[in-house]
Amino acid sequence: MGNGLRCVRLDDGFSCYVPENSSGSTDEIGFIHAEIFRDECYLRGGAVLPADAVVVDVGANVGLFSLFVKRRCPAARILALEPMPETFRALWANLAGVDGVRAVRQAVGAGAEDAVAFTYFPDLPGNSTRYPGTKKLARQHPTAGALLADAREVVLPVRRLSEVLTEAGLPERIDLLKIDVEGAEADVLAGIDDRDWPRVQQVVAEVQGHRGEAEAVLELLRGKGFSADAGATEDELDDLGTRLITARRPSCA
Repeated sequence: MGNGLRCVRLDDGFSCYVPENSSGSTDEIGFIHAEIFRDECYLRGGAVLPADAVVVDVGANVGLFSLFVKRRCPAARILALEPMPETFRALWANLAGVDGVRAVRQAVGAGAEDAVAFTYFPDLPGNSTRYPGTKKLARQHPTAGALLADAREVVLPVRRLSEVLTEAGLPERIDLLKIDVEGAEADVLAGIDDRDWPRVQQVVAEVQGHRGEAEAVLELLRGKGFSADAGATEDELDDLGTRLITARRPSCA
C-alpha cells in the first residue's frame, strides 16, 4: 500500500494494515487479533454490546476492536481515538469504508496539554505509551525486550475526553467506553466531566496493575456509581501486572 503500511494476513482469512517496522515481526498484531476476535478479551468481564451500541474506543491502535464491534453489531456507532501518527494511518486504512465509525488522531488525558512526549515502539506499536516506565517488566521479557529496544519520542497534544466527546456529536448514551492506553487509563477517566459520567453505561479498561493503577481506577469507577471488578488478562499480560477492569451501571445488570 505504501505510506509506511503493510498488509498482514492473519487467521480465518482476516487481514489488516499495520505500520511498517524494521524487524518484520507480526507477533504483536497476531496476539491482538487472537485476544479480540477469538478470546473476546474486552467482553470477558461481562460487558455487553446492544445491537445499536455506541462505543468510544480510546487507544484504538490499528482498529481491531472497532472492527470486532462492527462485526458483532453492524448498526453500532464508534468513535475510535488513536494518537500515534504511524498507527493512526493503519487505523484509517483498516476502517476505510466502514459505516458508523469515526477515527480521530488524538491523545486524551486528565487535562489539556500542548506538547507531551510519548514513546513510540516501531516494532511493538501497541505498547507505545506516555509512561515508558510501565514497560519495565516487559523489557525483561526475552522477546518483547528486544522489540522494545527501538524507542522513539513523539510529541503530541493531549485533550480531555469530555472535550473530544462534545466535538464528536455522539448520542447521549454511550454503551461502552473501552480504554487501553498503556498506563494512562486513570488519566483518561480523570478527563471526563461530571456532566458526561451519566452517559457512560459500561467501562472496560486494560490497566497496569503493578503500580497501583488498578486499585485507583476501581475506586474512581465505584465512586461514579458503577459496579466494578478487576479480572485477569491473558497469561502473558497477567505476568506483566496488567488487569482488565470491567464496570457496569446497575441498569446494565
